Amino acid sequence: MSNCPACGGHSTAKLFDVTADQASRSFVNPRQYPDRSKELTRHLALLWGCSRCDVRRCADCGFGFAEPFVAGGPEFYNLAAPHPSYPTMKWEYARTIEEFRVMKTAGRTVIDVGAGFGYFLDLVNNKLFRTSDIYAVDYNEQAISVLKLKGFNAYSSDLRSDSFEPMKEAFDIICMFQVFEHMDRVDEVFARLKYLLKAQGSVFIAVPNDIRTYFMERHGSLVDVPPNHIGRWTREAFGAICRRHGLQLTKCEREPFKLVSFLKQDLVESFLSRAEKPGSVGEFVRGLPRSQAQRIALALTALAFSPSRLPAWTDAARNSSTLGSALWVRIDKIS
Repeated sequence: MSNCPACGGHSTAKLFDVTADQASRSFVNPRQYPDRSKELTRHLALLWGCSRCDVRRCADCGFGFAEPFVAGGPEFYNLAAPHPSYPTMKWEYARTIEEFRVMKTAGRTVIDVGAGFGYFLDLVNNKLFRTSDIYAVDYNEQAISVLKLKGFNAYSSDLRSDSFEPMKEAFDIICMFQVFEHMDRVDEVFARLKYLLKAQGSVFIAVPNDIRTYFMERHGSLVDVPPNHIGRWTREAFGAICRRHGLQLTKCEREPFKLVSFLKQDLVESFLSRAEKPGSVGEFVRGLPRSQAQRIALALTALAFSPSRLPAWTDAARNSSTLGSALWVRIDKIS
């Protein structure tokens, strides 16, 4: 039985498993991109060292994790999502900026890990931080080019790599928004966060809300399959890994529930879930050539299924207090 990567607990239970072919279909439509789909299936089997991956959950801290607990690398993302898009605004951006205003950030250094095109950093640049004090990390080469054009100190290497060794206690603030759930070797990540932080420094992390993930899966929406997200973090899991590394979990909050955005996400993801089934109407529509006609067909097909989503929407309304999209934490280095 696998130990929990977050708290080290020995009591973990299997929730479900997914084959390499099933996981591949979750990211790439085989009708639309048959060659890329086959290559992704092959890559996943190599990544896992077998043809399937389990998703388990810890009885002690609630952490959900892939087994094998291995992250997708550049090859996976180039196959699964070769043209990534980044939202310009997220709730966790605004929530973190609230903390910044209380902290008085003038003259402090900040690094955003998984910065994308720097949309969060745009919100604080020359307002809360000087451009010269802003650092960014991202794997995507296009993102690195954009970040450098904006004047940020940009790095394409892993935070755990040797290139960050000279930066001991270099940063007052580290941000990781919707990144940590993608990462394996989590003890190495936290050891490096502590290494990079100055005394009294802070880390701000946002991950998908695990309660919402399980809710969506339980109600027939899209399953969150590895190796995109390999960790389903909870308050208790964050607390456990913080204690192990001598860090303090200072705040933990869930994003407030937004009905309209929930309904939009559910319509899209419940359609995509159906479209993963070989021979389904959804798979056929997704496999049509990209065009305005295909987009209309996708929308009409998703809307046609909407009456079947009413029980899920009713349940969501009853449990809305816990179903916000993100889980946000502030972690402090106290010594």
